[in-house]
Amino acid sequence: MRPRLPPLNALRAFEAAAATLSFTKAAEDLFVTQGAVSRQVKLLEEYLGLRCSRRLHRGLELTEEGRRLLAACSDAFDRLAHAAEGLKATQNELRLKVPPTFAIRWLIRRLDAFEEANPTVRVRMSTAFPDWDFQPNEFDAAIVYRPQNLSGMRMDLVMTEQLTPVASPEVAARLKTPADLKRTILLHPTADMRDWRDWLQLARLPDLSQFRDQIFDTEDFSIQAAAAGRGVAIANLALIDEDLATGRLIAPFPDLLLQTGNDYFLVYPPERGNLPKIAAFRDWLRGASQR
Repeated sequence: MRPRLPPLNALRAFEAAAATLSFTKAAEDLFVTQGAVSRQVKLLEEYLGLRCSRRLHRGLELTEEGRRLLAACSDAFDRLAHAAEGLKATQNELRLKVPPTFAIRWLIRRLDAFEEANPTVRVRMSTAFPDWDFQPNEFDAAIVYRPQNLSGMRMDLVMTEQLTPVASPEVAARLKTPADLKRTILLHPTADMRDWRDWLQLARLPDLSQFRDQIFDTEDFSIQAAAAGRGVAIANLALIDEDLATGRLIAPFPDLLLQTGNDYFLVYPPERGNLPKIAAFRDWLRGASQR
């Protein structure tokens, strides 16, 4: 069982007076009268049954017991102040986990717009593959691609996935029909080669084994390789809009879009949905993805 604490107001008054060795200065710091500080210090001394200070003509002198109590009070109040500041900062800090490619190719470019619209919210983002566990309370929300095993979580759709081949202008110029892909290298964003396999089926082309290929760890790596002329990547249109607009990448077969159904969602525990920082990000994200 925790020992009973002395009166907290009395401790605060004593700490202010002992730190400045003046009832007058302590009263100014605490926005109370000098008499109120004096009464609180007297109350503390009566509670402890000892003298903590002596009045001098101009100020105070601490007793040995008073010096020990001042050190303990200052340390305790400093700890409380730092803890409170940390909690306040957490309330305005949105901790996100985001897939690497989504972070690099979509979210980072748009964060300035979110922060301008929500200047009190600070985004702390870390990238991770979809292995989400909200129990340790290490982050507030996550952008999840193809969410699985997330029962009990709130999921808000961010964007749908539409895949199409993309290449540098030089490589794309040699691709008149999907069959021409056999003369280049297919760049895979995942080891299972699922995206290219499904798109080739849409294009009614032979089995994937008849194509040359290279596998990358992330979609962004494969897109960067395509822009460098290494081959042809398969990419989500929403994540390459800037590359297409600037001509860095070309989509040689724009009419052959694969609707995968593997979409991106904002995921978070339902009880956090009303937190101002999550509500602000959710509303902004919905508008930004629609644009």
